[in-house]
Amino acid sequence: MGTINYNTNEQVYNVREDDTLSSRVALVICVLVQRGILMAGFSISKELLTIQYKGYNKNKPVWELDFFEHVFANEPILAIKEKVKGVFICSDKNIVVPNELYIEQEAKNWLKHIHFVEAGDVITSYPLTDEKANFLQAVPLNITELIKINFKHAEVLPLSIYQFRNPQKHPLHLQCCLSHEQVCISMHNNSQLLWHKVFGYTSAEDIAFAINLYCKENNIDPAGLSVMCNSLSAAEFDRINELTQYFPAISAGNDRTITTSWDPAISLAHQLFACVS
Repeated sequence: MGTINYNTNEQVYNVREDDTLSSRVALVICVLVQRGILMAGFSISKELLTIQYKGYNKNKPVWELDFFEHVFANEPILAIKEKVKGVFICSDKNIVVPNELYIEQEAKNWLKHIHFVEAGDVITSYPLTDEKANFLQAVPLNITELIKINFKHAEVLPLSIYQFRNPQKHPLHLQCCLSHEQVCISMHNNSQLLWHKVFGYTSAEDIAFAINLYCKENNIDPAGLSVMCNSLSAAEFDRINELTQYFPAISAGNDRTITTSWDPAISLAHQLFACVS
């Protein structure tokens, strides 16, 4: 049961119509992306109860501090800060460095050579145990400080972290997560990471082109790819539907069939929650 308000770019999914639903929320996760935020509430027994998405249009800066500050201060689901167990951030300024090559300062220098890291960005490193690697990403410092001030007890992780946890043991599978403006992609062959990238898109064709180009450059048959797709909201459902023209066997990130517009966001909420619970 979901509603979408395109005028204010707000979307809400509730597992059921129940006036007491909000009072049952005991655990919360947030996902911050360019010009948007997802908030998902779970019961004490870890049942997903609600997903709420808020975003703003491209006429404002990519990381509008006032927007995130207002959401943190005024959304009822975030009123009790201690309920927030995880905050996930998506940044296209990232690299994955194998453990045997990892020296923290050198890795940060590599990131700065590959991406334009602004003076107001902070670079954070996260260990990827299953990948035997480290993930680095750059995020605006004012956003990270805002998170620390509001959610002192929350674990802060990159959005893509779920794509590196418990890698599946089957050949050539691709995980992707769509927000309104960006897609986060990881490709594995069995448990071996082949490719990871976060980039902007305007159409499903942009995403399919990037995937097919990587496959062509690395002698991979894209027809053999198993594609699992999550999203930040129901608004990305049309894009995922369009992707089936190129990859017919798309499923949600939990490998289940996508039957409703909210299924990819529900899958994302569960997979992210598993990273902090």
